[in-house]
Amino acid sequence: MAFCCTAMRVSGQIIPEDTTTTPPFFAAKRFNSKCYVGFDAQAGQILKTKAAMNLGLSLNWVINHKYVVTAKYSGITTPVNVQSIVAPNDNLRVVKLNSQFAGLGFSYILFNSKRFSFQPELCAGWGGIKYKYINTTYRKDFGSIIPAVYGVYNATKYFRLGLGLNYRVAIGSSLNGLSSADISGVSGIVFIRVGTF
Repeated sequence: MAFCCTAMRVSGQIIPEDTTTTPPFFAAKRFNSKCYVGFDAQAGQILKTKAAMNLGLSLNWVINHKYVVTAKYSGITTPVNVQSIVAPNDNLRVVKLNSQFAGLGFSYILFNSKRFSFQPELCAGWGGIKYKYINTTYRKDFGSIIPAVYGVYNATKYFRLGLGLNYRVAIGSSLNGLSSADISGVSGIVFIRVGTF
């Protein structure tokens, strides 16, 4: 009888509601979003032994002052003569090679709150080369992967400048004697950045 009364008393108790919640896996204590525009000039290796100048533009989204998602475009401003490769028997002509790149990148800013910061980046996207020979335009689209590192001088709250180094890996850019190794190469970079960081 005592057991029955105890059971009835326990069954009549109200169990408090569980108010604890599990935070989402990707929950962050804070979220900060900024953006800036970058302009750069690159002196780069092409055809293994020659140099060319490229100008570039980038749009950058900065998350929590450290993570950067980038959309960028660059194009050659000093076309390179490839006559000896694509038309070796025609010494009377100059054949100018043009190239472009457009892609997306991701980078991480180290020492973002200091006067000088360091920023490794990995970028990938579309590359294109073309040249004109005897009224015919030859072109080739290919994939490109560009790892890079930047040293950044944080001059003001809205302006930064610095130097960088990258290596362009061209994948599938062979065209009439031009190889992917000819299009690949290392570049030195000078840049400015304007916006919020």
